Amino acid sequence: MVDFDERDLVRHAEQAGFPVVDLELRVSVTNTRQPVPWEIVLRSSGNPLIPPLGEALDRVLSPREITEFTAHFKPLVESGGGRRRRALAYLTAVKQ
Repeated sequence: MVDFDERDLVRHAEQAGFPVVDLELRVSVTNTRQPVPWEIVLRSSGNPLIPPLGEALDRVLSPREITEFTAHFKPLVESGGGRRRRALAYLTAVKQ
């Protein structure tokens, strides 16, 4: 659900026959994040069509690799480390 950008949105609207297209793009970057308990992160999914992180880890990593992954990321997630990037696109189109 994130394999597109604002140019793709405009192009799709134009190809759908909309002669008037307006897109407002909002981008925000925050250099700190809210701490999140690791158990919640493992049960979370960024998209309803993909498995939660814990399930994905179990599918693709060995137990040793899961331990290494957890040792690295759990302290970052639980301390609120990292950067949050968000992009929101508001597209309106008029078909005459």
